[in-house]
Amino acid sequence: MWRGFRSPTLDYEQFAQFLGSVFVPACVLLQPPVGLRAYLPTMMPQAGKPAAVPDQTALIFWATPASHDRAMKALAVRIYQNLHGDVYDMTRSKLPEVPVALDPHADALVAEQPYFLIDRAADWMLGSAKHFVGARRANLRAADFLAAVHVWATSFQIEPPNGVDGALVCCGEDYVAAWIHGTYPQPRPCPALDQLAALTTPVLRMAPRPLALPAGLWDDWSGLDLTRDTCINLQFPRPRTSRAAPREPEA
Repeated sequence: MWRGFRSPTLDYEQFAQFLGSVFVPACVLLQPPVGLRAYLPTMMPQAGKPAAVPDQTALIFWATPASHDRAMKALAVRIYQNLHGDVYDMTRSKLPEVPVALDPHADALVAEQPYFLIDRAADWMLGSAKHFVGARRANLRAADFLAAVHVWATSFQIEPPNGVDGALVCCGEDYVAAWIHGTYPQPRPCPALDQLAALTTPVLRMAPRPLALPAGLWDDWSGLDLTRDTCINLQFPRPRTSRAAPREPEA
């Protein structure tokens, strides 16, 4: 789970242009052979967005945790990873990315720690998804915000909505980001997100749109326009095996 803050050396237009022309396409053109399984990047609207809310979010799914860890053995992945410093403020963006199980007995969420709320496999490239990002309400202290989102997450975990097979949440001291995945092909209303939104000043609430790249690495193509395609679910071929992260032999 990525929460990216724009580099102070770039304005938002430059940030979106680089991500759309290089960074986002490169992710799905370079990394599927080493285990990338789904990629859902989202650009945050800038009008009225507090500075403490990320400028971009993304879900990145790998075949296995080992696939992610071993992908850096591949030169193509090292080239891609080295692009981060060109566009992000890595001091602010270098945050925990791997979700952990929610502890229902805790008093609050740990700030900036992603959590999964449903412990089962879900294919996030297929089906449908919803994404919500909100800024902490000014009348809520950070500690109370983390506690309130924990209550919401625990309730969701105990009784997830029908048709939902995946849910992720991450709460900073000043914002919350959540994703919900359903098995149905089209997004459906999700009242649970209304309850989360009530704790915030909403910044974004969208269903990532499935989108396949119209070109490849060697084609004459300027890239994606992420000021138009702001919330997308990239569709791409997924090899069954991986060069850098092969599946373990079956017993």
